[in-house]
Amino acid sequence: MPTKRLSVSVLVCLGTILTLGVGRAYADTVTFNNSASHPGGLVTVGNTVTLANGAIDDVARINPLVAGAITGTCGPSGGATFGCIQVTTGAFVGPITTTGSNDYAYMGAGSSLTVVGGIPSLGIPAGTALFTGLFDPNSNVVLQFDDTCQSAPTQCTGSITGTLAPGLLNSVLAAAFGVSPNTLGGNDQNLFVNFTGVSFPTSGFPTGSGPGNTNQLQVVTPAVAAVPEPTSMLLLGSGLLFTVRLVRRRSHGK
Repeated sequence: MPTKRLSVSVLVCLGTILTLGVGRAYADTVTFNNSASHPGGLVTVGNTVTLANGAIDDVARINPLVAGAITGTCGPSGGATFGCIQVTTGAFVGPITTTGSNDYAYMGAGSSLTVVGGIPSLGIPAGTALFTGLFDPNSNVVLQFDDTCQSAPTQCTGSITGTLAPGLLNSVLAAAFGVSPNTLGGNDQNLFVNFTGVSFPTSGFPTGSGPGNTNQLQVVTPAVAAVPEPTSMLLLGSGLLFTVRLVRRRSHGK
């Protein structure tokens, strides 16, 4: 009986050690950002919407905060260079009449999105694909014009927003940030791009092109598998060794 009671106590202690030793696993957000002081990019609007050479200057993990500067070829000519984001939407769907604003929908299906650049602090060279993904094929990408527009010709400042499908982070970047390279899809993953100089029509799809500035690209990573901490593993190993010796002594003493 003492041996059985001891075995139960060992199981309880083992469960406690494992519970305390395993770190919490949770999803996290990685953001690709561009400051207003680094303009760059050209938005072209027609049957599709494209963003070419949009500037991206840093990437960060939200919790805990880990960040790195991005370098590349999308900065202003003659100055410092930054990373580059390229976007292409699917085909034009139609105006969004439920919002009461000048909003237009484009298919998420047939889209593409890439972030290319280097992160010197991580040894990632310029021209490396830092993120590749698609917009959610079951959701629309929205081209939204601001309420106040110029006239003659009618031109507006606006934005592009869309929900992302699962994508892929660069493996070195993901490892340095402590996140999974496989990102999740979801409504909280949006691309925000401001542009100016594109005209909205009385019918059909908008046309034109104008400077575009990427504010932020958010991607969410799944929870990383929890791993027991080294200290807890050491305690666990020592505890098991002590328990085995104690059980043997009691067994031989019967």
